[in-house]
Order: sequence, then structure tokens, then C-alpha cells
Amino acid sequence: MLLPLFYYRTIIFMSSVTLSRIGRILLVIFLEGIAVLLALYQGLSGVYTDEAKYLLNIPYPHPPLARSLFHAMEFLPQQELLVRIVLATLLIQAVWLVGSLARNLSIEKRVTLCGFWLFSGAVLFQAGTIMMAPLTALQGLLFVWLYFREENVSLGWIALMWLASLFTAYQAILYLPIVFVLIWRSPESFLKKVIAFCIPLLLVVLYVLTNPLAIASFTSAGGQNAALSLGTIAKQAFSSWLFAGSAVFSVVGTVAVFRSKKRELIGSFLLVALFLCVSFRAYYSILFLPLFVAGVIAHSETLKRESLFLALHILAAVYIFSVASLQFYENTARTVMRTVNQSSQEGVVLIAGGFGHQWQYESTSPIFRYRPALLSKAKAVVCLEECPGIDRYAFYQVSNLAQEVWIRQHIPYTTPQTSVRHR
Repeated sequence: MLLPLFYYRTIIFMSSVTLSRIGRILLVIFLEGIAVLLALYQGLSGVYTDEAKYLLNIPYPHPPLARSLFHAMEFLPQQELLVRIVLATLLIQAVWLVGSLARNLSIEKRVTLCGFWLFSGAVLFQAGTIMMAPLTALQGLLFVWLYFREENVSLGWIALMWLASLFTAYQAILYLPIVFVLIWRSPESFLKKVIAFCIPLLLVVLYVLTNPLAIASFTSAGGQNAALSLGTIAKQAFSSWLFAGSAVFSVVGTVAVFRSKKRELIGSFLLVALFLCVSFRAYYSILFLPLFVAGVIAHSETLKRESLFLALHILAAVYIFSVASLQFYENTARTVMRTVNQSSQEGVVLIAGGFGHQWQYESTSPIFRYRPALLSKAKAVVCLEECPGIDRYAFYQVSNLAQEVWIRQHIPYTTPQTSVRHR
């Protein structure tokens, strides 16, 4: 009698384990579907200037690690889409890391914190963008995960991750207080701790000093808000903080950070806030998210009435989507260059007026600023502003485009001496 009962219980146990695994697999697939959907949405309008800089590996404003990896995929016919899906996947599937951080909390708080991450405005609107800010936020989340680990992490691995973060984007410096504590509590010698903390910083400083474009970008970013009033600066930073966590997570996470009384978390939070005041960009709002997560983990008592908070958070996310200006049409650069690229003529493309790197990414030919002296070597001219002298050459105007575009009927091609970077 006991033997059949033993087999019955074993089968029941194995069935529950199998169902749990199937449930996890299905959840991973569902989350991946969301990631791909967000990546596809971000790709509808084409590549923007900053995204093009990273895909083309243009050496500013950020260090080379991530943009070099993006550029290494250039040989792929769907480079842009693949990079978008990879970045969206990392940001959405990072919810498993958030769940791991909350493993010691109640199931209600764990689910709520994971929901906070997935329905945060910064995640929903930045998943699938080819930007460095989401990568930096993920690196910050990884530092937070290491910060709350009960066992010590190898000092060498921490130093390597610190170096990789700094060479992904300079904004990784905003998580310096957390990294310092991670390194300081290592059982290694004082000298090794100093080396692990300072050498990555020294290397990134040396890189900046040897890169004039990086220095110029620092100068530009530092003076970006100089002409704005204090009220405008405060409003921008506040709106970015509010958007980061769809308001609800922003408030709960910030209160938890300060209630935790952990100086390293408070320090990183203040650094991010100060950075937004000095050099505001809407996409930097995501840098708050790892700190919101850290605050809730450090002071979980702040997270009460979990169901109510999560419901309000989801409603806030829905509201953000309802008032957002969603883009479902291709940008001008992609539409125009698709037509220009179909031309069988050889030559350069001249653009009159201000244009960004997205024009270079979309073009299969070298891009030059418009000058009448180069018209004899041009296969096409894009007139974002007036193009004087074009009527003296055999160009015909494309009539079905929003922008004024001229394509040469025939040209013997000779290569100019200098050119801007192109695909």
C-alpha cells in the first residue's frame, strides 16, 4: 500500500515542478514578446541622430565599448532592428533581476516591485531605443543587485564591471557611491581596493583627455542649461523624475531611499538629480530606476497596500501612453534616402541646411554639406533650405517627397578628397 502512495506523491511533486518551469518559460516568452513589440515600435520612425552616432561608431559623446559592439553588427542586413531587440530584451527581462533582489520580501511586494519596473514610463518608452542611458541603468541595477548580495563578490569582477560601465557611458559615474561601498567592503587588501576603484576612473579620464570630441561634448553638456532659469531647470528635473517611475514608483522609491538612511543610495540619487539639473535630457530619467528599486529593497516597509500601489502605477502608465505623442511614421531622413539610394548614379549626396547623423546612416553614398562647387560630383541634392545654383546642372526634382530633393540624370563620378563619415 505504501509503494503506490509514494509513487503518487512523487508524480504530484514532479508535476508541480514541471508546471512551475512551464509557467516560467511562458512568462519569459510573454516578456520577450513585449520587448520585440516595443523594439518594433521604436523602429517605425527610423534612426534618430544619437542612435545613428552609436550605430556608426562615431567617437563622441560616449566611450567606445557599447558603440563598437553595435558597429560590429554593421554587416547584418537588419543591424538596427537586431540592436533594438537586444536592448529591449535586456531592459524588459531585467525584471528577473528585480525579482531576485526581492526574493526575501513577501510575494505581494515581490510582484508589485516587478510590476513597478515593467510599467515604469522610462522602461516602456525607452525599451528598444539605441541609447546608452538604458544600458547605464541596467549596469546600475546590476551594481544594486551586487550591493544587496549576502556573500562577497570577487573584487576583480567588480572592478571589471566598473570599468565596463565607465567605458559604456560617462553617466555610470553617478553610481560611484554604490560602487565605492561594494569595493570597500571587499575582504581584499586596502591597496587592491584602491586599484580596483581608481584605475577604471583613471583610464576613462585618460581616454577623455586624448579625445578632443569627448572634451567638446563635456563642455557643451556643462553649459546646456546655463541660459535657463532655476524654475525651468527644477521643472525639467522634476518632470523627468516623475516620468521615470510613472509617478507612483517615483514617489515610493524616493521615499524608501531616504528612509533607508543609506548614504550611498542617497548619494547616488542626489548625483542623478544634480546631473539632470546641469545637463537635462529626457532619456536620462531611466537612471533613477535602479535607485528606486534599491530604496524599496532597503526599506520595504515603505511599500504598503501593494495591490493599490500597483493598480495606481498601471493606471499612471496607461495615462502616460494616452497623452504621449507616439510616432508611427518614418522620419524624413529614411523616406528621402530610400528614394536617393535607388538611383543607379554614382556620386555624393549634398544636403543644404542642418542635418544629423541619421542622414549618414540611411545613405549608401558619402554625405557632404551643400556647396555649389560640389554639384558636378553629386548624384543627389537634398534641400532642407535653399539650394542656390542647382538649376545650372542636369538635376530633376523628385515630386512625391515632402522635402525638396533633386537627382542627377547622369554624371561621370570622381571621388572628392575629403568626406564626412558615412555607412
